[in-house]
Amino acid sequence: MTMKSKEQYLNIRAEMVRNGITNRKIAKQEEVRPNYVYMVLAGLRTGYRIRRAIAKAVNIPVEQLWPDTPVEFRNDA
Repeated sequence: MTMKSKEQYLNIRAEMVRNGITNRKIAKQEEVRPNYVYMVLAGLRTGYRIRRAIAKAVNIPVEQLWPDTPVEFRNDA
């Protein structure tokens, strides 16, 4: 994990904590394993659907949390 991705990870996790959102909650909602949610957060997988779910849960646009998200994957699922 690069310094930039670690900073991004910590910022997103902080937003999740502030909003009472856990990896497990997102995983259950999206029917994936919590480990996959972590991999998306850590930048190891792109997981655009998971990105959107997290962004929606914390009420922050996905492109603000993950600026590299392609336009076609930025809208709500």
